[in-house]
Amino acid sequence: MTSFFEHQKLSFRKNYMRNLIQLASADGHLDETEIRVLLEIAAKRNLKEWQVKELLKDTTPFEVFIPESFLNKMNLLFDLMRLIYADGIVDETEIAYIRQILTAFKLSPDVISEMFILFQHGTPTSDTWREFTESLSEPPVPKFVTIL
Repeated sequence: MTSFFEHQKLSFRKNYMRNLIQLASADGHLDETEIRVLLEIAAKRNLKEWQVKELLKDTTPFEVFIPESFLNKMNLLFDLMRLIYADGIVDETEIAYIRQILTAFKLSPDVISEMFILFQHGTPTSDTWREFTESLSEPPVPKFVTIL
């Protein structure tokens, strides 16, 4: 029997993967390299190959999943960008999808050019991506304010 929290985690991971699948198939087909990247990402997210194949078969329309935390949003953006470059072809449909995601994440549309520069020669290192995401994060709100 799965606990409520286990079910929530699985639901999060599946929704996360649905976003990636939606982008990967935005150009009308799924390339072998895109499927390989999807499976790599799924494995890191503790999803089995059969679960991904089940999601690939599912043609039910769904709304784009927006993670709540900034970190999860940045992880999703990272994986979306990996997928865009997986087949070596970046098309307008994929770019439009990323723009929609940036809008949904309440990030500046200007961020897209920075992301494409980061990924143009391959997947950036985790340190490079972290520095990039830190440049986007909002300054922390002070917990205490001194009132004079």
